[in-house]
Amino acid sequence: MSNDEKQHVIETDAYQLLFQAMPDVVTVEQMCTMLDGISTKTGRKLLPSGRIAHFRIGRFYRIPKLNIIYYLREIMALGTPRDHDTLQL
Repeated sequence: MSNDEKQHVIETDAYQLLFQAMPDVVTVEQMCTMLDGISTKTGRKLLPSGRIAHFRIGRFYRIPKLNIIYYLREIMALGTPRDHDTLQL
């Protein structure tokens, strides 16, 4: 199995296991719940900063669930939350 195939399996497993009760595309409020209840103010700062890929419909943000998983994977690669302020913009 190649590295690309292994990466795809890991992403597929994470997608199927994490946030099963959430829809595939979430609102800011749902994203904040997924990120352990951060405030919506902090959640709204994450989006324009480019930390989490998203799109807008009118004036409302929509965030694909997979992008939140990518964000979590990125901050986990940086180390423990004590080592890095992951929400510092």
